Amino acid sequence: MKNGKPFKLSYLTSLLMLNLGITGTALADQNLAEAETKKSEKDPEVITVTGIRGSLINSVGIKQDAGNVVDAISAEDIGKFPDQNVAESLQRITGVSIDRSGGEGQLITVRGMGPEFNSVLLNGRTLATTSGGRAFSFDILASELINGAEVHKTQSAAIQEGAIGATVDISTVKPLNFPGFKAVGSVKGLYDDMTGKLSPQFSGLISQTFNDDTFGVLASFSHYKRESRYDQANTAYYYKTKDLLEGQDYGEVYFPRNYDQIAQTETRERNSGTLVLQYKPSKDVTITADALYSDFNVKYRQDVFPMWFETGKVTNPVLDDSNTLVKADFVDSFIETLVRQSDADNTLKAFGLNLNWQLTDSWVMSADINTSKAEHDPGKGWSDVVAGRPGEYTYDRTSGDLVPTMTFENFKEGDVLTAGWASLQGTRVEDEVLEAKIDNDFIVEMGPLVQIGFGAHYSDRTLGSTYAETENPLPWIYADNSTRIPLPAELLNIYNADGFLSGGSGNPTQSWPTFNSDDIFAFLSTEDAIAQLDDPDAVRAIFNRAGFAMVDDPTAYEVNEKLMSLYTDFYFEGEVSDMPWSIVAGLRYVRTESESVGNQVALLDLVPSNEKPGEFRAITSDDYVPVTVSHDYSNLLPSLNGKLELTDDIVARLAWSKSITRPELAEMSPLSSYGDGPADKLFGSGSNPKLNPFESTNIDFTLEWYYQEGSYAAIAGFTKDVDGYLGYGESEEIVTLPSGTYTYKMSRPINEDSTEIEGLEIAVQHMFTNLPAPFDGLGFIANMTFVDSESTADKGAEKLPLIGLSDSQNLILFYEKDEFQFRIAYNNRDRFMQSKPQSWRDGHYVDDYKQVDISGSYDINENLTVFFEGINVTNELYIKNAEHANQTLTVTETGPRYSLGIRGNF
Repeated sequence: MKNGKPFKLSYLTSLLMLNLGITGTALADQNLAEAETKKSEKDPEVITVTGIRGSLINSVGIKQDAGNVVDAISAEDIGKFPDQNVAESLQRITGVSIDRSGGEGQLITVRGMGPEFNSVLLNGRTLATTSGGRAFSFDILASELINGAEVHKTQSAAIQEGAIGATVDISTVKPLNFPGFKAVGSVKGLYDDMTGKLSPQFSGLISQTFNDDTFGVLASFSHYKRESRYDQANTAYYYKTKDLLEGQDYGEVYFPRNYDQIAQTETRERNSGTLVLQYKPSKDVTITADALYSDFNVKYRQDVFPMWFETGKVTNPVLDDSNTLVKADFVDSFIETLVRQSDADNTLKAFGLNLNWQLTDSWVMSADINTSKAEHDPGKGWSDVVAGRPGEYTYDRTSGDLVPTMTFENFKEGDVLTAGWASLQGTRVEDEVLEAKIDNDFIVEMGPLVQIGFGAHYSDRTLGSTYAETENPLPWIYADNSTRIPLPAELLNIYNADGFLSGGSGNPTQSWPTFNSDDIFAFLSTEDAIAQLDDPDAVRAIFNRAGFAMVDDPTAYEVNEKLMSLYTDFYFEGEVSDMPWSIVAGLRYVRTESESVGNQVALLDLVPSNEKPGEFRAITSDDYVPVTVSHDYSNLLPSLNGKLELTDDIVARLAWSKSITRPELAEMSPLSSYGDGPADKLFGSGSNPKLNPFESTNIDFTLEWYYQEGSYAAIAGFTKDVDGYLGYGESEEIVTLPSGTYTYKMSRPINEDSTEIEGLEIAVQHMFTNLPAPFDGLGFIANMTFVDSESTADKGAEKLPLIGLSDSQNLILFYEKDEFQFRIAYNNRDRFMQSKPQSWRDGHYVDDYKQVDISGSYDINENLTVFFEGINVTNELYIKNAEHANQTLTVTETGPRYSLGIRGNF
């Protein structure tokens, strides 16, 4: 079900089964790089087609020849990826949607499965990530370093397990692919329309081969800087309440938690580089060593005008037909200002060594070992500082505008603001991966059996997470002081919002007081401020230890996960009724062992409560004690990929497989907490280090028509039946203590739900090569994806879609003729649920989001090209709301950005 409309694949399934006629799959191709090498050895004069057409022709070739369902994007030339961001390019692929951060692509969703359900590999290797989970953040990876990316939508035994959605394999350039000397460089300026600032960007690549092209060195570098701003009108949620409003009972009311205006200015700076060494001592052996480094710094400041709403302070309430509060006066309140500042660093280091050896004419072996480490360093932490004064205000959303109207007494010169909440906080994340694998392929002649593949894979991954915050009660003690502490006037100034949310409708506030967080921290640390507190000695003790610096929370944890897998694939091929067919049938076995280590307050005993007869009081340790929980499980993952060439141009595919996605590492923390209460009503909560993976049974049917070079049409239907999907429930756990044995009802994430996903994909890519000049340079790509889901987690008559599930559409028009290239890309992602309903609020949804990007270039000569790019040129807004359309949660404007540059190729 999606938006209440049923959708079934039974007709499509029958149609495709009829077209297939038999069950079959295609022989998987040899590694693309090996194929190119063999081709060049036979025919040294290879004409390389670059540009938009060359990229699309190469991508279609990968898709057509693949043994499983694959979509690909390829670099238009060395160091020239189709978009500024890898995720932005991936969203052009059928079934791929992206989540954005600061207006840039960051995470991917494939066929309705969110970022945690997709694996991202670099040259076939797992990359550590700073996301704090398994989802890979693409904004840390420079697109100039990428040569191509393949999205494997169906499983085969040789593909590393871990993805129910898709496995994305990103490839980088290697020197022996381009014999001789090669140098590429580009310089461009990036203009952000929201800030009016121009930032420099540049990248370069140099490659050289030696000793008759048997040894090669390649180095690349990319520098990216963007000074941006986004504006956001924010309501955290609408909660359901039966509180009286101005003494009157309105029944159950949807009440907005708050309204904040957030203006964020941000500087993103990324420096990335690669170094690749290749040695080919003989025509049968290739040794590759490579390294990748990326440092991504995000520094931002949020000037926030916040309003906190309380039911007890409402007068003159107005409710609409959905019983949502849309207008009210708030009395006895505080009019405040808030500043957040952050300067965080993300680093990624990856190293690998690969041996490819043609042992005999029929046996190829590949051995690989690699390691990567990602770190997120919050620096001194992000600040959260509030100041304000008493006041009253009116909230009004009756106009229907995206932004409500706030009426209040404006700040004026001489107003005294007092200190409120003040803290520093942040989370350090370290993710480290060590992998080793060996793959073998044997060519055999045993009737229809033509090839056997087998191999082994080992992985050791450790994720550590440490939260730190200013020591309590320092963050809130100034705000809770019996007499609020005034801030010196010289610390305050007026923030000019300069057209806040000009792309939306409404009349938002355009100025409010602001300050520098460091200045406020410095003042609150002075003896003059501390002496005004009710209990200054307690605060002096904190300043003697740490003051406003972050203090590590003792509940830091670390999760280690070891994987060992074995696989084998059997490749078959033949003909039926003059139609070539091929099958690859495989089996992958994987064993997973995890160990979660952390520190928590231990439950020592339960004793009868003196204050509450019949209840027990939990006695806990004074200090944090270590806790370790181990878990292991095994999975057997069969797969079947089939391909039938109905004609020279028409290919039908059938695929069936079982796949897994392991739970988020953050869900596997070993920490738990235990509460007080009656013996029969003891409750606790925690994470769950004994979570099992989600298991999915997948079926795919596709029909592809490759009617001319670079042009094709395809239709695909798929289903995914996922078991073990996470829910949050209570389970009884026995706790043995000195005073006896007790039963706690523990609230933890558990593998309790099942989910069914059904989908349909349609794609067309066409090049108008038969039109008269100059129109023969035209072409287009159009694709759309329809997905639907139903989960056992849904309660009641309404069946809810899976979180993140949505239809999507892409339309790309391009022109390439002689020296000119131009492309305009339209992407739309339909409304989707971001979080499910809770008992106290409805679900949260992201509205339809559409974006238009453009790019173009002109070749001055064979070596130099000038180019321009435009992202989000129509300045689309990112909007979230609750169940009812008038319950707007966030409206975000990131604005368009443009770049102009020159690229050299030598």
